[in-house]
Amino acid sequence: MQPIKLFCFLPLLLYFSLPSAGQIHPRTDTLLIPESTQIPIIDGLSSDAAWEITEWILIDQIWMPYGNDPGNLGQESGLELWEGADDFTGKFKVVWSAETNLLYFLAEIIDDEFVDGYVYNENPGSGGGYPNYDILEVFIDDDRSGGLHVFDGTGSVASSWGTNAENAFSYHLAVNAPEEGAVQNEFYALDIAGTNWGYPNQKVADYAGHFPEFAFRKEGNKYVWEFSMKVHNDNYDHSNQEASVVALEPGKVMGLSLAYCDNDDPNESPLRRDHFFGSVDVPLSAYNDHWKQADWFGVAKLVQSPGTFSLFKTKHQLKIEIFAANGSLMVNLNSPKEGKVYIRVLNILGREVFKRTDFKPGGEWRNQLNIQDLQNGIYLVEIIHDNKRNTQKIILQ
Repeated sequence: MQPIKLFCFLPLLLYFSLPSAGQIHPRTDTLLIPESTQIPIIDGLSSDAAWEITEWILIDQIWMPYGNDPGNLGQESGLELWEGADDFTGKFKVVWSAETNLLYFLAEIIDDEFVDGYVYNENPGSGGGYPNYDILEVFIDDDRSGGLHVFDGTGSVASSWGTNAENAFSYHLAVNAPEEGAVQNEFYALDIAGTNWGYPNQKVADYAGHFPEFAFRKEGNKYVWEFSMKVHNDNYDHSNQEASVVALEPGKVMGLSLAYCDNDDPNESPLRRDHFFGSVDVPLSAYNDHWKQADWFGVAKLVQSPGTFSLFKTKHQLKIEIFAANGSLMVNLNSPKEGKVYIRVLNILGREVFKRTDFKPGGEWRNQLNIQDLQNGIYLVEIIHDNKRNTQKIILQ
């Protein structure tokens, strides 16, 4: 059964094929990004209600050395094998807001040796070696058109390097770590830019303005990145940035991946990254192509906010939430009362097609129900608890 259009819950990994666009490769790991009606407070903490409606996505694919295979250490000078979870572990969450027209990201990285200093040691406009520092990367392709997103303005190698550097964006977020428990708000968002970029004299822009809010927090060897981001299309003009900001709405499909460059030795000269991790699987031939080629970006789809409604209001308000996705109905019920919970699903003709009875203790109660066998259509979900009844419509398609 296809995902439910209304009340979509969690960015689950859904397995279905999307049609390819141009040279883009079909992907089957679509990430559903839920709309949040709660705007996260950007402070490097994960306690906001907005983050409770979605799940962590792992940054666990070892792009370099590919597959952590010793035979691939020669991909780039200085590569070393990943040594386990203490060496690097990464994950992220993402939601969007119709109110602010922004994406919101929360990323947590475990790194035994955080190598920073780019903002002090390099010239951001020179195309310096930012991948050789500890860098979080956001790759985004507004319309999932795929293809190259670099350009040689000289024309000498234009056919192999592309014609529009803004076809997609590969933001490299360079930041210096603050003191323990403190927050850093200054950062660079670096990417190859402009139609006059020419190899090997790279022109690199700082796109920090694409990120209205940014917070970076250090907690021991855990580094937390929290930020909002505008989405721009391929008509981007750095002198008129707002003209290319895309309107976010349910159903929008984008190319999206996150990645991390990891350097474990701050004392080496020159600095060289040891590993490169990504959030999506790529073939060996594309192990280091995201920065210039959008064909292997992950697939992301914006979905509507989860349905939330109140049954009634008393001194202790009873709240019920219904979410649905990928053949499951999620029922969250929060009340001080314990007792039976009766759940029925009725089709549009009023015929009962599913029922379930459970016992809940006092407080919050959650249950996941399998409705995989139901056909596409309109249904009514009836919840009865503590002698109170409520009915909510859902649409499966």
